Amino acid sequence: MHNNISQEKKVLSVSAFAAVAFAVTGIVLGLITGSQIILFDGLYSLISVALSVFSVLATSFIGKKDYKRYPFGKDIIEPLVIILKYSIILILVVASFAGALTSILKGGRDVAIGYALLYSGIGSFACLAAYLYLNAKVKKSGSGLVKAEASQWFMDTLVSFAVLFGFVIASLIDNYSHYTGLVPYVDPIMMIIISLYFLKLPLSGIRSAAREVLEMTPSGKLPNNIKKYVRNMEIKYDMKESFVRIAKVGKTLWVEIDFVVQDSKKIKTVADQDKLRQELSDYIKTYNKNEWLTVSFTNNRKWAV
Repeated sequence: MHNNISQEKKVLSVSAFAAVAFAVTGIVLGLITGSQIILFDGLYSLISVALSVFSVLATSFIGKKDYKRYPFGKDIIEPLVIILKYSIILILVVASFAGALTSILKGGRDVAIGYALLYSGIGSFACLAAYLYLNAKVKKSGSGLVKAEASQWFMDTLVSFAVLFGFVIASLIDNYSHYTGLVPYVDPIMMIIISLYFLKLPLSGIRSAAREVLEMTPSGKLPNNIKKYVRNMEIKYDMKESFVRIAKVGKTLWVEIDFVVQDSKKIKTVADQDKLRQELSDYIKTYNKNEWLTVSFTNNRKWAV
């Protein structure tokens, strides 16, 4: 667990340093070129820096053991941080959309296309490299914070390639077309398109993290698979009924199972109960090694409902 936390902090720190470089470059060139979308890219990276640092601090806090004050762990911190991160990104996207719409109504924006092409060309592939690096780490760590960080870089990659494509079109229109009056509209139109696309990712991220904060049943096949396995255990050990509650918060999968034993001849001792617990734990660990399993046995149904 400690090694996972250390690796997670290292990955998030790399992301923060990379974001600093993109933030400074994007903001400076955005102001020089007059491009709203490049400025957005820089501001997005600047916010990513602050959020990455916040993620590192949150990871450090989660990694410090304090069972007296936090007997059930600190997993709730992870989805709360993710909600905060995506909420701030959502505010930036909405503000950028409003700014781009205002620019169109005022006749567009004049942009230094040469510098813009250079920035977007280098930035596109640099952002892609950062995203691929973080995405590979997500598969190894299973960290929600690293996943959110990878999502941020994925969004930045989309922006950069969209900017590159848009400025290539603007350059072609400016140099090889009679419709040069359209060039000032390219930058704000790109910003509107990107903003509309970007709305989906933060909203989806907030929704997913909110499910964890509210301790809702996880989506997907996992809950039904576990319930089906529990039902098989119920039949195998000749018990009357079972109740299963499942939630995922941060990296931890919480599973509470209550068996109504009644006249079962196979569950008579604590050793019998522990044998069943071990079987359930082994099965659940195939889905998530960070499981918090509680298995209770009762003769009276009212203690299980």
